[in-house]
Amino acid sequence: MREKLIKKTSCVCLAGALFAGMCFAGENAKVKEITDTKSYNALVSKGVYSEDRSDFSAGLSLVPESEYKELICSTLIKKTNKNFPYTNESIYLLHKKDLLATSNSDKTDITIDDVSKVVRSISKMQGMKYYSTTRKKEYVLYEKTYMIAGANDKTRVEDQNKGNADGQISYCLQDDSSFGINTYKLTYRQNEDSLWCNFTILDKMGIGPFKAIYPGKMVINILLIDCDEDILMYLNTDVDSVKYPGIKGQIVESMTSRMNAVYKWFITQF
Repeated sequence: MREKLIKKTSCVCLAGALFAGMCFAGENAKVKEITDTKSYNALVSKGVYSEDRSDFSAGLSLVPESEYKELICSTLIKKTNKNFPYTNESIYLLHKKDLLATSNSDKTDITIDDVSKVVRSISKMQGMKYYSTTRKKEYVLYEKTYMIAGANDKTRVEDQNKGNADGQISYCLQDDSSFGINTYKLTYRQNEDSLWCNFTILDKMGIGPFKAIYPGKMVINILLIDCDEDILMYLNTDVDSVKYPGIKGQIVESMTSRMNAVYKWFITQF
């Protein structure tokens, strides 16, 4: 039986915690056109809508209509029956003026090129923080994070964040405070109003000798769409984890807190 967890109460808490000091964007015709009614109503009233599930069903339900929708859906991992599957989707409506204010920016607008540069500025994620809901405390997420020369070459290179990102493939290393050092393949696509980035893990992830996530078994999708006065942000994490005792709670807490950290980092980068 398909288990679908729609966390209404957590969305309210998330909105209160993460959108402090920011005004929710109002009606937006373009956003209404590219999202479903359920998502749109939540976005207008709260600024955020999130769903997660831990079953073996395929497909995503919150991906906005865009040139990259099919590509995003195609990145979902084929789940193994003996493993623990986890999929999270979150969608945010961000008012450009609020983003500029939160970033203390002197700009007057945000373009998709600005968004493209931010998402490819991997080194600027160093020191970003996340909130642990189990330990009730904020921690540094990445002690180190930067682009590297290749999948098998961990030589540090400068952020490849100039020009149009369409077709760009890069690699990065992230020293996670909980899981240690991991490397990712980064695939980018960009058009006149949208930026999509896919992170795919290239090695094992876990704590100490207990490796729960294997190469290719975790992907992160980030889709950002310029909607006139607003930016529509879609985040997706998809995981097929080894089923250790207690892994469900750890995966859910770890992945949701990390997606929240990415969101909080993004809104201060302009």
